[in-house]
This record gives sequence, C-alpha cells and structure tokens, in this order.
Amino acid sequence: MAETEKKSINWEKYTALSSMLVAVCALVISIWQSYSIQQHNKLSLRPYLQPVFNFNANGSWDLHIFNQGTGPAQVIDVQYKVDDQTYHDRDAFLIALGEEPDCYSKGHIERFYKVEDQQVVFATRNTGCFKAGPELRLMLNRIQIVLNYQSLYGETFQLLIGES
Repeated sequence: MAETEKKSINWEKYTALSSMLVAVCALVISIWQSYSIQQHNKLSLRPYLQPVFNFNANGSWDLHIFNQGTGPAQVIDVQYKVDDQTYHDRDAFLIALGEEPDCYSKGHIERFYKVEDQQVVFATRNTGCFKAGPELRLMLNRIQIVLNYQSLYGETFQLLIGES
C-alpha cells in the first residue's frame, strides 16, 4: 500500500510564500516611488532668490530681492557686512558704512517670499542720498549681504550680494 500512495504537495505553503514575496516587492516599490515623488517635489518647488539692482542716471539706486524660483522661500537669517565686519541690524550696518539710515527706505527682508515675490532692501529716499557712479561703486565694493533661506522642505540655500 505504501508503493501506490503518492505523496501530495502542500500547495498552501507555496501560495503563502509567493503571496509574501509579492507583498514585500509591492512595499519596496511603494517606498521607492514615495522617495522619487518627494525628490521631484523638492526640485519642482525650489526657491531661487536673486538680487535686482536699479541704478538711475540722477544717482538714485535701489536693491530688491526677487524670488525667481518655482517654490516659496523663507529667509531665516540676514547678515550685513562692511569691510568684513558683520552686523545683524540694518541701521548699524548703514552707520558703519558711513551712511545715514534715514536716507534709505527699507523693507522687511527677513520674511517669506512667494514665487515671483519681490521686496525692497534699500532704496534712496531723497536727492541728498544720491551717489555718482564711482562713489556708488566704492560703497558697494565694501559691502556684502548674506541671506540664508529655506525651501518648504527645509533645504537651506544662501544668497550672497556684494564683493567683500
């Protein structure tokens, strides 16, 4: 009787193992896809702050920060430098530069910038503050403004304005 009996295959065990393998593969693919989507979104929503200088023939000038990126930016820190000396206060920076703070209108530079948003940093207010080309170049060669900003995903970037 032992010779005629065939050993039956336990298909339940193979079915369970193959189901588990399919589930693990699906989990790995889902994790990879989620990571790829997040990387794509980081690139798609990257901010890019750019300085915009406007110089006029009469000696007036202004500096704006413009977000040319595809995502918003949050400025988290601003450093003003004159001759490699750092100031965190705009007025102290202007005084160290030998300028009168009231000569310049000011905007709140440490803020949230939407896409295509613009903020004034400095703009001459009156003719007593205007500068001729060589005088303005000498002043601008002494300064550096450093903006540290973040994307929605917490990536940090830096904008350097000036030569110092």
